Amino acid sequence: MADKLYDFQVMKKSLTTFILILFSALSYAGTNDSLRPIQVGDSVVLGNCSAPGYKYLQYYRKTRFPEPNATYNKQTGDDFYEYFFSNGDFDVKQLTCDYALKKYRVVCLKVFADKKTGAERPVMFLEIGQNTVAWVELEGAVAAMEVYLE
Repeated sequence: MADKLYDFQVMKKSLTTFILILFSALSYAGTNDSLRPIQVGDSVVLGNCSAPGYKYLQYYRKTRFPEPNATYNKQTGDDFYEYFFSNGDFDVKQLTCDYALKKYRVVCLKVFADKKTGAERPVMFLEIGQNTVAWVELEGAVAAMEVYLE
């Protein structure tokens, strides 16, 4: 019985997360707190993981900063993508299960256009360590219950 209650709570939390993230990615402006979109500074929890790692989360560690004085707006996430990804060297790999069931701060939300279809592709960036972020493909990660709001 306890397992069924836990599964229901996880499913409910995941569905709520999907709705919140989808609305955020589409710039939803809700007035009801229960529909508040996720935003920079919020905490997100990574769900359970199957070996070898997450399907919709990638690990990016920046190993070289050619412009050491560069910065971005840490309150809004503005310019984070340009700050982190425009120049430098990276270690990139699938995010491993070592990060499961822990919470991480949202540092940026961005919508890309899919190169093949032109469809919008919402992405969230999580701070998972110094000079290290998780690139989260939102639609897939939420559907696979890889991320949820705390």
